[in-house]
Amino acid sequence: MEQSIIKDLYQVLKDGRDIALITIVEAEGSSPRGIGTMMVVDSSGKLLSGTIGGGVVEEQAKKDAAECITRGISKTASYNLNYKKNEEDTSLSMLCGGKVKVFIKVFKKQDELIIVGAGHIAEKLSKIAKLLNYRVMILDDREDFITRERFPEADELLPGEIVEQLKAISINKNTNIVIVTHGHQYDQQAIEAVIDSPARYIGMIGSKNKVKTCFSILRQKGVPEEKIKRIYSPIGIDLGGETPEEISLSIMAEIQAVKYGKKVSSLFSHSRLS
Repeated sequence: MEQSIIKDLYQVLKDGRDIALITIVEAEGSSPRGIGTMMVVDSSGKLLSGTIGGGVVEEQAKKDAAECITRGISKTASYNLNYKKNEEDTSLSMLCGGKVKVFIKVFKKQDELIIVGAGHIAEKLSKIAKLLNYRVMILDDREDFITRERFPEADELLPGEIVEQLKAISINKNTNIVIVTHGHQYDQQAIEAVIDSPARYIGMIGSKNKVKTCFSILRQKGVPEEKIKRIYSPIGIDLGGETPEEISLSIMAEIQAVKYGKKVSSLFSHSRLS
């Protein structure tokens, strides 16, 4: 049973989902299951694998785990399995009696930022993203640009052909992609390489004319409109400013807004680009 749960845990983490592993660490009296029993739940409290005995105690543990995932914390929780005597009593109104203590271990997938292009904006954007605890990967086909001297804080530097590198990266719903290459054709190739991915955010820098051209090419190639509408371009929130630092702040702010589902004044407008 434990091996099956660990296998399920690994697969869910590989899929980029936020989950919690709940393990019984203490058991007294007539508890439903023994020490070491585990289960895995998602951010909504849905049971994904295993069980700690079912019933009221399991339901309460699932609720507590969902709250822990939302808050991004791991903790222990104790449950009294006796009958509830009054409103102040925190027992779970179970007739079996006993006590159970569980450890709720939260696994939250780290946000990732893939920066396609190693120019001035990439330098500043990488620094801001690391301050927000993103895992940063930078791609470029110019080896003299993609160096540790220019990007000391980046987690990975991936020199080489851009499309090949993008296809080799595992992209999930916690991945954010910013396309800021040194040429329109490379931007186009990068967009086409990631548009079918489950990335949370895909943004491309460029003027309105460049964006119209890019989107037109995508339509000619049969890319569905709903996928084209996923692309944030022109990129960033309308904060004003034109320096690489200001543009990078604008882009990172938009990525954060998408992450948290906030409506903001973005520079892109699909209705004007159709």
